[in-house]
Amino acid sequence: MTIQEKIKFINECKEKKYLCLSPTMIDSNALLISGFDSLNLYEKMEENTNSFAEREIVDLISNAERDNEEKKKYIDLSLIFEGEFKDLPEGVDNPIEIIMSLKDKLYAIYRYVTDTEEVEFYCGWDRSETVYHYGYLILSLPQLLEEFEKNGIKYNINVDVNRSLPPMCRDDRYTKFEISYCPKRDLNDEKGPQLKKVKKEN
Repeated sequence: MTIQEKIKFINECKEKKYLCLSPTMIDSNALLISGFDSLNLYEKMEENTNSFAEREIVDLISNAERDNEEKKKYIDLSLIFEGEFKDLPEGVDNPIEIIMSLKDKLYAIYRYVTDTEEVEFYCGWDRSETVYHYGYLILSLPQLLEEFEKNGIKYNINVDVNRSLPPMCRDDRYTKFEISYCPKRDLNDEKGPQLKKVKKEN
């Protein structure tokens, strides 16, 4: 896109209605593209989704096959739907069912830590706090889930992992996906050691 085309596209995106969906909330003030940096992420969405999916699949399968047991991993994604409340499926009250029914129309924002720093401040006594700096990826959720399916990765939305966390430690804008892989086992391994018949020679 030319500079003018990019400016026009960014302004059009700012005018569109987006919803951030999660199992615990729906935010009607979501934005997908707000400036030049997020536009770059949007333009690289297909490439970044492929790279992200490949990394997660390789790590999960290699760990499962190394230990010869099922392995699980959790991925936090902020899910963005282009539409308004009236565009949500009718007659569906369960938030997880809403998300899964719209999975082919959702963008997924992945946040990762790029750096940390210790900040010291005074509030009656000296104390310090760890500040996290983040980077972001815009992913295509249908493309990501398709790659999981093609490689035998199971996925579902997990709402139990964060239940015990205090509210201040949770970010309700994010949906926790659980992905898992179980290596194929040799039938002989499942049966245990097998006795071999030896023919006795006279």
